[in-house]
Amino acid sequence: MLLRGIFPVCALPSVISDTMAKKCVTALDTAETAPGGFSVCVACDTTDTPVQDTLRNGVANISLTGSAAQDSSMADRMEHAAWAGVSQIDTVRPDTTIRLTGWDKFRAGVDRMTTTRAYKMTYIAVPLMVAGIAVNSERNHFCDLRNSYMPTFRHDFDDYLQYAPMALMFGLKVAGVESRSSWGRMLVSDAFSAGLMALMVNGLKYTVNQPRPDGSGNNSFPSGHTATAFMAATMLHKEYGLTRSPWYSIGGYTIATCIGMTRQMNNKHWLSDVLMGAGIGILSTELGYFLADLIYKDRGLRRPEQDYTKFNYARKSSFFGLYTGFSWANRHIAPVGDLNLRFSTGANVGVEGAWFMNRYIGVGGRFTCASIPMSIDNDLYFEAHPGFAANLQRIELSSLKISQIMAGPYFSYPVTNRWLLGTKLLVGYYHMRRSEINAVVGQSNDQQTASAPGDAALRHVAHGNIVQGNAERPWGRSGNPDFETSSSESSSAPGELRLPMVALGETGNFGFGSGLSFTYLVERNFGVRIFYDCNFSPANLAVTTYNADGASKQTNVRHFSTSSTLGIAVNIVFW
Repeated sequence: MLLRGIFPVCALPSVISDTMAKKCVTALDTAETAPGGFSVCVACDTTDTPVQDTLRNGVANISLTGSAAQDSSMADRMEHAAWAGVSQIDTVRPDTTIRLTGWDKFRAGVDRMTTTRAYKMTYIAVPLMVAGIAVNSERNHFCDLRNSYMPTFRHDFDDYLQYAPMALMFGLKVAGVESRSSWGRMLVSDAFSAGLMALMVNGLKYTVNQPRPDGSGNNSFPSGHTATAFMAATMLHKEYGLTRSPWYSIGGYTIATCIGMTRQMNNKHWLSDVLMGAGIGILSTELGYFLADLIYKDRGLRRPEQDYTKFNYARKSSFFGLYTGFSWANRHIAPVGDLNLRFSTGANVGVEGAWFMNRYIGVGGRFTCASIPMSIDNDLYFEAHPGFAANLQRIELSSLKISQIMAGPYFSYPVTNRWLLGTKLLVGYYHMRRSEINAVVGQSNDQQTASAPGDAALRHVAHGNIVQGNAERPWGRSGNPDFETSSSESSSAPGELRLPMVALGETGNFGFGSGLSFTYLVERNFGVRIFYDCNFSPANLAVTTYNADGASKQTNVRHFSTSSTLGIAVNIVFW
């Protein structure tokens, strides 16, 4: 049988001959196969041996039947031929040798690793748990993002929705829709899963003792709601997603992701809590089913898992997913008189998707919301505005709140069938909401009874758009005890007044952006993308500065804004 290779002859440094016992395989130059390609001939004992050839990840997955299936050396030779990147089987020619490149060996090794049970149990859960630990020190950024856009969000539907995937699984089972396991095997698997999840979550909660963002307790890490939701979603995935349709899995994990986001929106958990909870929920279910499989073995298995190992990834793949990352803008904008505004790293969250007409070109867009902390050079400012220094208690820092909607062409290049290199060229509109920096001062007796022109400004600040910050950082981002992140939910202490210092007016404009990304297609309908995006746009900023007596001065600043985002996206993949 003739096996046509897909890589050039010059890239064949190593020879495999040990495992090719009776006969070996040789590379033959063939100009007719493909430019730079060659053909490989694999020997068989008989010319009529049936061979099954299925394209798998761009490499032929070859299995033998008949007499050749009993010949271990023949199986070894055929396996090495599959490693070599063969794509077609024609005829038989004996006494030949196969040569493999280092890249082909690496690709085959990765392919083997991803089929092991240990990998399938941990490839999502462990990275989520590691990410939860890694971002814990930077958890404030996403909390500030929540406080910038929805400081008063309070809903308790997540208390009930966390069980929705499990309810769907039991509902299908009661309705007679056959799943992976019998009732007994499924209940034992689920009991193991729930017990392991509860043990891990509560063990960490009362060992770490991390305060919640809203200050309501010291059992924030990890999120129990998120762990329960992802445990339930993984149960649904194993019973129905793997045996019937991947859309059961997509639905279950979408609900679980919404639960994790809602826990942050309710100001009950940090991002690190949610990531760790998701990882624990998935891992506990995998371990629970593993333990049940050890007990039951083949008993109680009602429906086999669908075999996606032979799925052909060598075709166009559209996607839609959750976009998250860390963002930073220009470190400074043009000075406005005695005002020098500075910016630091913030958070960016949104959705992004693209439809591809072929493997290389598509069209899509994204919608994102970012919160980028800002501050001022307080020494320079207080020299020019000495009235603020008197009775100063703290300075409340707001953030730049920037939302974008952009669209344009997307480009993808398949480095391998599962690894994709991507870029894009987007145009769209951005909108920046009003942002403020306020001073909280001690109120003297004269100030308490005064009706000076500044009183209106004081009343406006006390009831205006003040952004809630992190309760764990009473002195704000700079480490200076004169600074504090402002809050709409916390009122001033008796005898305190908020004085406006600086305000950036609402504005919007058109801009453009691009970026670079690497996507790994983990499973048939699931992909993970690491990206670095850049955005550029002209801006006309209306900057208002205030004196302590309430007098204000507005200056228009023309500014070319650049921002970058480094992050990760979790995508649903459509074929």
